[in-house]
Amino acid sequence: MERKQVIEDLGVRIETLTRLHIRHGLHTTVHFQAHKQDIADYIKEHEIDIRSELDPISLNLYRRYFE
Repeated sequence: MERKQVIEDLGVRIETLTRLHIRHGLHTTVHFQAHKQDIADYIKEHEIDIRSELDPISLNLYRRYFE
Protein backbone atom coordinates (compact mmCIF):
# COMPACT_ATOMS: atom_id res chain seq x y z
CA MET A 1 0.00 0.00 0.00
CA GLU A 2 1.33 3.45 -0.85
CA ARG A 3 2.18 5.76 2.00
CA LYS A 4 -0.42 8.32 0.91
CA GLN A 5 -3.12 5.64 1.00
CA VAL A 6 -2.01 4.51 4.48
CA ILE A 7 -2.29 8.08 5.79
CA GLU A 8 -5.70 8.58 4.14
CA ASP A 9 -6.92 5.30 5.63
CA LEU A 10 -5.81 6.45 9.08
CA GLY A 11 -7.73 9.70 8.62
CA VAL A 12 -10.88 7.74 7.73
CA ARG A 13 -10.44 5.51 10.78
CA ILE A 14 -10.12 8.53 13.07
CA GLU A 15 -13.21 10.14 11.52
CA THR A 16 -15.14 6.91 12.08
CA LEU A 17 -14.12 6.96 15.73
CA THR A 18 -15.40 10.52 15.97
CA ARG A 19 -18.75 9.56 14.43
CA LEU A 20 -19.12 6.71 16.91
CA HIS A 21 -18.69 9.22 19.71
CA ILE A 22 -20.52 12.32 18.50
CA ARG A 23 -23.37 10.97 16.39
CA HIS A 24 -24.06 7.70 18.12
CA GLY A 25 -22.86 8.31 21.68
CA LEU A 26 -21.00 5.01 21.74
CA HIS A 27 -17.83 6.30 23.40
CA THR A 28 -18.40 4.11 26.46
CA THR A 29 -18.82 0.84 24.55
CA VAL A 30 -16.37 -1.99 24.07
CA HIS A 31 -16.60 -1.52 20.30
CA PHE A 32 -15.42 2.09 20.61
CA GLN A 33 -12.44 1.04 22.74
CA ALA A 34 -11.61 -1.76 20.30
CA HIS A 35 -11.72 0.66 17.37
CA LYS A 36 -9.47 3.03 19.27
CA GLN A 37 -7.00 0.20 19.93
CA ASP A 38 -7.11 -0.79 16.24
CA ILE A 39 -6.11 2.76 15.32
CA ALA A 40 -3.20 2.71 17.77
CA ASP A 41 -2.05 -0.64 16.37
CA TYR A 42 -2.36 0.67 12.79
CA ILE A 43 -0.16 3.65 13.66
CA LYS A 44 2.49 1.39 15.18
CA GLU A 45 2.31 -1.15 12.34
CA HIS A 46 2.87 1.50 9.65
CA GLU A 47 5.25 3.63 11.75
CA ILE A 48 3.22 6.79 11.17
CA ASP A 49 4.55 10.08 12.49
CA ILE A 50 1.18 11.60 13.25
CA ARG A 51 2.46 15.13 13.85
CA SER A 52 4.05 15.48 10.44
CA GLU A 53 1.97 13.13 8.28
CA LEU A 54 -1.66 13.66 9.29
CA ASP A 55 -3.75 16.47 7.84
CA PRO A 56 -4.66 19.20 10.37
CA ILE A 57 -8.25 18.04 10.92
CA SER A 58 -7.31 14.40 11.49
CA LEU A 59 -4.48 15.48 13.78
CA ASN A 60 -6.86 17.57 15.87
CA LEU A 61 -9.29 14.64 16.13
CA TYR A 62 -6.42 12.29 16.99
CA ARG A 63 -5.35 14.57 19.81
CA ARG A 64 -8.90 14.68 21.14
CA TYR A 65 -9.07 10.92 21.58
CA PHE A 66 -5.48 9.84 22.14
CA GLU A 67 -3.67 12.56 24.06
